[in-house]
Amino acid sequence: MTIPPSPTGQHERAGAAVSEPRPRALIVGDSTAWPGTKALAETLNLRSVNAEEALSLLATDPPDVVFVDGYLPAATLNPILEAAGQPGRAGRPAVMVMADEGRRTNVEDRLLDHADDFVNTRRGEEALFARLRIALRVRGCLVELSRKNAELASLYAQLETLAGRMAGELRLASQVQRSLLPPPLHHPRLDVAGEFIPMREIGGDYYDLVPLGPDRLALAIGDVMGKGVPAALLAANLKACLRAHLQGDGHTPEELIGRVNRLFWDVTPRGLFASLFFAIFDFQRGALDYVNAGHDHPFVVRPGGAVEDLGVGGTVLGLMEGSRYDRGRAAISGDDLLVFFSDGVTDRANRQGEMYGVERLKDAAVRCRADAARISLYTLLGEVQGWSSGIPAEDDMTLIVGKLRQGV
Repeated sequence: MTIPPSPTGQHERAGAAVSEPRPRALIVGDSTAWPGTKALAETLNLRSVNAEEALSLLATDPPDVVFVDGYLPAATLNPILEAAGQPGRAGRPAVMVMADEGRRTNVEDRLLDHADDFVNTRRGEEALFARLRIALRVRGCLVELSRKNAELASLYAQLETLAGRMAGELRLASQVQRSLLPPPLHHPRLDVAGEFIPMREIGGDYYDLVPLGPDRLALAIGDVMGKGVPAALLAANLKACLRAHLQGDGHTPEELIGRVNRLFWDVTPRGLFASLFFAIFDFQRGALDYVNAGHDHPFVVRPGGAVEDLGVGGTVLGLMEGSRYDRGRAAISGDDLLVFFSDGVTDRANRQGEMYGVERLKDAAVRCRADAARISLYTLLGEVQGWSSGIPAEDDMTLIVGKLRQGV
């Protein structure tokens, strides 16, 4: 929209405006006594109408500005102001009420806000154009603001659509990740229960249980650095690496983890890593052979309450290509309770910012050592949740509890 210039240099102004659309304006009432009417006609696309025509155009094809005689009869003047509406609506014309200095117009008090300006006709042409420019600038700003709001509403709708699509994909990813967890294991020698609680829809923790015949069982629990989708993808890759190597024969636990580390190092972006605890239960020999690759130390609770950490192994996976690992061994017998966990369990904080810690987890495990695996699992999770007092978790949590059956 072209903003009318000052009335000085009228001929230059008229020539300059030829190439640009001029604001459309209506005059309602007697304008013969108004200053600058001729200049307005040169600057604006100006049309004089009666009240009926003005109301019709306001309803069907609103102009940019309406000049209205403030001394029209109230029955004629006020419907025009009502039809124009209050300032602030995009597309509404700027309403200029023309009046004499010191003389009250016929505008009702309730409609005073419907006028953008009351112009004193005694102040001359310069004042008229100054008021007109201000009114048209405000109207232009409102039109632009409305356009921007419409763009924002469109972008927000697109964002909501994308957010809904992403939420659906994350729900599907969560279902896929859950399907990768091992099904409930019914084993004659080991009562075992596990729970994976991601901080978001999906997470970087994982665990696996793989029977290796009637007397042997492989167990793994890992924690990939990071959270969300990237960590979940690396966790799935880690599980695939481990499962693939379990299909071969003749590898000791430390050799197997060394090979898994090299594969994981190949596919993992530099700077990312994963902790892993891998163990093989040999129920016939009553032994647990394991490698702890930088993972929080699982522990065994003996029937008498003694606790033994399982910490032998080496560094985390993916940090160095040629990392070497040592094998640890623990004796296992009937009624031993084994607890495997990720750091999201022990790092759970309370309202004071104090972490739950491994010692509290051990104390709780000692107290419930006589219970079945599933009862012990939910007892420990209940202890952790109670400690947090409703503070949201800041990491994925995985907890596995195994109870050796009598006769092992």
